[in-house]
Amino acid sequence: MKTNTLMLVALVLSATQLFAQVKIGDNPNTINANSLLELESTDKGFLPPRVALNSLTSSAPLTAAVAEGTLVYSDGGTLVDGYYYWNGTRWIAVATNRNNHVLVKSVTDFPAAVAGVITLVAGVEYEINGTIVLADMINLNGCTVRGDDAANDKLVYTGAAEMFTGNKTGNIRYMSLIAASGSIFNIDAGSTAQNMIIQNCYFLGCNSIGTIANVGGTVFIATVAFFSNTNGITFQNDNNVVINNSLWDASNFNVYEKFIGTFNVIQILGGDRLAYAANTATALDISGITSLVAGSVKVVMFVGDGTYVNGSFTNPWEVEATGLNTEKDAVAGGNMYVTTAIQTVIGVMGVPVKILGTTTAVSLFRMTSPADNRLTYTGSQTRSFQVMCSLTATQPSSNKFFSFYIAKNGVILPESRQEVKLINSTDQGPVTLSCRVTLAPSDYIEVWVENETANTDLTVQTMNLSIQ
Repeated sequence: MKTNTLMLVALVLSATQLFAQVKIGDNPNTINANSLLELESTDKGFLPPRVALNSLTSSAPLTAAVAEGTLVYSDGGTLVDGYYYWNGTRWIAVATNRNNHVLVKSVTDFPAAVAGVITLVAGVEYEINGTIVLADMINLNGCTVRGDDAANDKLVYTGAAEMFTGNKTGNIRYMSLIAASGSIFNIDAGSTAQNMIIQNCYFLGCNSIGTIANVGGTVFIATVAFFSNTNGITFQNDNNVVINNSLWDASNFNVYEKFIGTFNVIQILGGDRLAYAANTATALDISGITSLVAGSVKVVMFVGDGTYVNGSFTNPWEVEATGLNTEKDAVAGGNMYVTTAIQTVIGVMGVPVKILGTTTAVSLFRMTSPADNRLTYTGSQTRSFQVMCSLTATQPSSNKFFSFYIAKNGVILPESRQEVKLINSTDQGPVTLSCRVTLAPSDYIEVWVENETANTDLTVQTMNLSIQ
């Protein structure tokens, strides 16, 4: 009997290996022809291995090499409990249906338009699948509208107004946006604390990108490309505008990015602006800014024979971009020299006084010269400067010792002192001053002199002061 049983088991195992199919559960003799393993039950479930996953990029607690397609249920780890499969390099969560997600395969998957406006349902994500043609405008209402493939998931607006309208912002990602006769944006957030996020999108053949105004939070645009648009985008009275790695191709026309009104922060980082005169292209228009706390244009390439910037970068800006002059507090400086010598009256021996004379200031950047023999720093950040001064001086008497100084805000800097002995009235003594000085905005420097031996007056014949 025992021998017969062993033979039966061997036959079953041989049959299993031969047919390479296993059925577990109800109706064990009926198996789908395409299945390697089939489970069937009306009152039992499938229970996979349960492990505690703590990192998407680590296969632990599994050991050795984990094969692609390995399926586990994470329970008790730092990752959210649920099913995960290993794709060869990381764990991928098995997606579950969400009640706040709408797959948009036609315009009818959006809410019905009212008075020409489709108002999205707050808290819902709308995923664009394919090309969706719109005759009505969209009120984002704080929602996310995204595609999965920016080249093939498209919103096409056929009207003459704007694709996105109203006083609500949202999140737009991974799509192509097209408005041949109208604009993409006409959003006025009313200075409320909203954010507008635009990422990984193409803007193609639009009459205008439009206007985003009065956003009380941040307008964030990243990894966006613009092709064949007639007019660009206008930002007006937005709190913060951050633009990272955007491309304006040579096929665009007129003004690309325009800023009007008051802003807290404007940051333009990375990307390219290809502007050509044949398209009357202006890459950046800042002429309408009335107030700005901090601005930055860095690591951007400006290329072409069009206009790169309309307007002037004021003190709050820091500019380091290919095609533009570097403008930041770190390169503030200038020169000043005497054009008409005037006798400096020494009232009291041993008391320094400011040197007199008519001076001219040149090559000033974030410096002004509001008075003779004065350079005032007008940058926005406190910084250290190197000051150099060369001068010659005469006096009417004999054997007099004079000390010369750099003065900051009317106070001499002792470390800058240089002494010279003038022997007679024909002796024109040369002096060189050098020191470092830290200046805050509105601080100023001058050159002063002190007679150490008498109250004899002195005349500075030549002087050249440089600060960098």
